[in-house]
Amino acid sequence: MTARKIDFYLTTLGTADQQGLFAQASQLTLMQRAFTEFVPPRLSIYCTVGWISKGNLTIYACNGAIAAKLKQISPSLLLKFQQNNFEVAAIRVVVHAHNHFAVVDKKIDKDLIIGPLGLDNLSQLAAGLPSSPLKSAVESLLKKQIKPATSQPKAALAAPTVRVPQ
Repeated sequence: MTARKIDFYLTTLGTADQQGLFAQASQLTLMQRAFTEFVPPRLSIYCTVGWISKGNLTIYACNGAIAAKLKQISPSLLLKFQQNNFEVAAIRVVVHAHNHFAVVDKKIDKDLIIGPLGLDNLSQLAAGLPSSPLKSAVESLLKKQIKPATSQPKAALAAPTVRVPQ
């Protein structure tokens, strides 16, 4: 059996009403692809192209900060859409917090390992601090890092491997 794109099935199957819906879905897919090329990658994962009606394009952002940045770049974004033959006359940015945006992993990785240089610097910091909550927190961090570090292979100890969630 020949592999075909889904557009083939959407255009050959369905009624006239469905054809219009499929055409709009196809247009939104094309606009979303173009949108991801027009905006920076770190921004595009937190927003999505919404509905287009009478030339007004709605873009959904996951929070106010993303929406503010989109509003700042909306004039150039509008020009890019128009230069790529999309019939967009205006862009409206809407905050839609619970949409299907990329899930940002907010859990803290329990296996964070601080390299030897970092451990040395933290030890020096703890030694130079007066008795305080900061000193006890740094010492606690050092104790937690020394326990797993002894069970790690030597290659893992040599490289600084602190991973920060993005």
